[in-house]
Amino acid sequence: MDTFNEVSRNRQILDRTLGILLLLIGIAIGVFLIPNFLPLLKRTPYLLLDPDAGVRHELGYAWFMQSIGWIIAFFAFRSGRAFLRDSKKPTSTSK
Repeated sequence: MDTFNEVSRNRQILDRTLGILLLLIGIAIGVFLIPNFLPLLKRTPYLLLDPDAGVRHELGYAWFMQSIGWIIAFFAFRSGRAFLRDSKKPTSTSK
């Protein structure tokens, strides 16, 4: 039974470490994306009216990359929270 307790404790430490790491990654990606997101919001209405197709293509690509970044940040943050919750659950010991 000592082996089970040791494995459970190591699993909790691993879950806590992964949770903190994923939370920090999610926050870092979000902070990295915010400076590019705000100017993109401001210039979008003007660039949508531009007759040049290349400008509109670049705008669509910028929005696509922003959405991919936000999706990755969201799932990293949610996964980190889930790992932290799992690390706080009590382990059941069999007798």
